[in-house]
Amino acid sequence: MAIKMAFVVAAAHAALKAQVARINALNVYPVPDGDTGTNMLLTLESILKEASRKVYATPEEASKAGARAALMGARGNSGVILSQMIRGAAEVLSKRAALTAEAFAAALDGARERAYASIRNPVEGTMLTVVKDAAAAARAAHEQGADLPAVVKAAAQEAHASVRRTPQLLGVLREAGVVDAGGLGVAVILDGLYACLTGQKVEVEPEPEEEAVPDLETIHAEEEAWGYCTEFLVTDFSGDHEAFQDHIHAIGRSVLVIPDDDLVKVHLHTQNPGEALSYAGGFGRLAGVKIDDMEAQVQDRTDTQPDATGRAKAESAKRLGVVVASRGAGNRKLFEAMGAVVIEGGQGANPSAAEFAAAVEKTGAADVVLLPNNKNIIPTVEQVGDLVEADTYVVPTTSIAGGLAVLVGLDPEEEPEEVVEEMREIVASMRCAEITKAVRDARVNGREVAAGACIGLLDGRLVAVEEDVEAAALGVARAVLDEGAEMMTLLRGSDLGEEEARRIAEAIADLDEDLEVEVHEGGQPMYPLQMVAE
Repeated sequence: MAIKMAFVVAAAHAALKAQVARINALNVYPVPDGDTGTNMLLTLESILKEASRKVYATPEEASKAGARAALMGARGNSGVILSQMIRGAAEVLSKRAALTAEAFAAALDGARERAYASIRNPVEGTMLTVVKDAAAAARAAHEQGADLPAVVKAAAQEAHASVRRTPQLLGVLREAGVVDAGGLGVAVILDGLYACLTGQKVEVEPEPEEEAVPDLETIHAEEEAWGYCTEFLVTDFSGDHEAFQDHIHAIGRSVLVIPDDDLVKVHLHTQNPGEALSYAGGFGRLAGVKIDDMEAQVQDRTDTQPDATGRAKAESAKRLGVVVASRGAGNRKLFEAMGAVVIEGGQGANPSAAEFAAAVEKTGAADVVLLPNNKNIIPTVEQVGDLVEADTYVVPTTSIAGGLAVLVGLDPEEEPEEVVEEMREIVASMRCAEITKAVRDARVNGREVAAGACIGLLDGRLVAVEEDVEAAALGVARAVLDEGAEMMTLLRGSDLGEEEARRIAEAIADLDEDLEVEVHEGGQPMYPLQMVAE
């Protein structure tokens, strides 16, 4: 079963990969969770990685593992919905001894059923409609006595026909002059399956005239503010699934909540990602957190449109660019307000050198400062200079709070070497601390640490082990003040309430009447507080 699963998925992946640029180009929405084809491709890649590592004892075991891998690797609406199509198909196929015409038609119907069930308010003219029409065509072909290749071909042909009809069902596509990107992805995957079964090359359907140029100006003008695209997993989920889903739907748009045993995948668009993360954290452990500022993406597209002379706008005029790694919606806003290009990444989600290189190009600057904001990312950013034409300068910040501190007062018009030297001097002089919870029992520097205890780390050194965040923060603050400080900035994480953060700030200020304390909403996961003292 494992070999069959890998073989079939590999064929679908190859077909989709060949068309991913075309599918991405159809995405009419100005959102960074877009690139529909890429999101679908990543979902298939997750299954390939899973299938290549293991051999399963039963079809049921292989089906469950493949569906879970798809869900774990899914990104964006299109990826999550595709993962549910795969889950529905896999559940049906796990009960069949062989892939026959009947089994394929039933699997495609299972994919349709799961996909529609995953959406609270299904919208026609999307990939849902395409899989529904393809399933109906497969069922009809089987009932007429067609063999397996003929049934798959009928499904693929109807899928492409359905894609061409999507603008008739969805006004935003009709106004843009495009077909649905996710639907085309489904049709292309079926092309890949047909090619796999027949040994033929995938036939690429000619690109219709109406796919050519979307009228993005019209669509963007009618779209309301998009907020933040927020995705995460809740592992070891414990609680009422229905209540959880109702709450997430109440606080967001474009919501997908997909349970899989003790795992729940969440996708939503919201103006307050921290609220969603804080709520979800009460049901289990958070993983795979990804937050993208879609409003900034819209502005980026506008700002980088060519002017009358054919040149990009003000971004290209920057003398010194800054690229930072950060987590949390509030932290992103703070960095972007200071002119930085932000990559989502940090503890537990380290970005690649290629992501940094792309961000360097986005600055449009000839000289770019890189702030890793995490010690594990420093080796990565040191490789970026070999990937870009710009001159890059690494300032080895080890926390988000530290990265924000070195950016204050940045003058991008100064000589790059002078700016970088000033930043490195600030890094050397400041004290950075983090408050988090111990995930296991441990003994550190002679101190016993129990799982669940709040621990305070100062410049990477354990200085406090307490029962709550406030006590740990005060322990760290006292250690800092023993060596002297004039100002302390606190970044409130997604797991810490606003009132509690205010109370902690006041308690720290009471330790020294000359100490100035500021609190900012950071929204970073895993660390209720990050602190920097200068």
